Amino acid sequence: MTKVRHLRALQAFDAAATHSSLTRAAEALGVTHGAVSRQIKQLEIYLGVHLLNRHPNGVEKTEAGEQLHRATRQGFSALQAGVGSVKREQERRSITISLAASLATKWLVPRLPSFRAQHPGVALFLDTNDEVINFDDSEVDIALRYGVPNWTNLHHERLVDEDLIVVAAPSLVPGDKLPMKPPAIARMPLLHDQFEPAWDKWADAVGLERSRIAPAGVMYRDSAVLLTAVIDGQGAAIVRRLLVSDDLDAGRVVRLDDTSLASNRALYFVCRTGDQDRAVIRSLRNWLFTLCSTPE
Repeated sequence: MTKVRHLRALQAFDAAATHSSLTRAAEALGVTHGAVSRQIKQLEIYLGVHLLNRHPNGVEKTEAGEQLHRATRQGFSALQAGVGSVKREQERRSITISLAASLATKWLVPRLPSFRAQHPGVALFLDTNDEVINFDDSEVDIALRYGVPNWTNLHHERLVDEDLIVVAAPSLVPGDKLPMKPPAIARMPLLHDQFEPAWDKWADAVGLERSRIAPAGVMYRDSAVLLTAVIDGQGAAIVRRLLVSDDLDAGRVVRLDDTSLASNRALYFVCRTGDQDRAVIRSLRNWLFTLCSTPE
């Protein structure tokens, strides 16, 4: 077997070829521009070919450089995946969960004591964002995502289908007025969710003309912030039942009618393919499924 030499030089070349810049490669590797340049020059001397053409605004791969870059990308990606797998195995008693802040605040966090009681040795880390995750370059173990399945080469399972209901603060509606008639609801201040616009859908479901729905004065992108405004008595909103269930039980909000709107999205459990079989991940996965199958 031919011995692989100049691993540092290969890493420097890979970074320069990836970024098309010696300067950005140096920044990515935490070394100087000169160090990257010297490493690549040594590699070119060793191989007997030019790998990069230098230009004032960056570098461009030669034909040989393109060929080598395909190999280094594959090799370093495999190394990164292998290191990540070993690291996750060694940290098998901890789980990093990526989820939207609204899902964490309004649903998961209040229920975590139940998981901690059942699995006291497992440490949980919550990463509250709902950006697209590159699992190959992330310490996240699982992601909880509200949406439609579009995760290729990842393990994903539907945790629960979701529906939308109309709610407001009790102070806005005397108890003897519930359930309210659609025209009365439409006359209330209506709060709008930018991610889940549903007032027109509700109007169609209750037989009300869409023109009766007032345009949005304030548009909310975060469901937890929207619910805060609802609880504060600022208006009525159409919200995910999953997120508002605790507020309903506590009487902080009330349902205005019996309408339930099916969402075209669901809550999904997503992880690297194969990680669902890790014992610690499986314990969280099973707990989540039990949680979602238990009536609120």
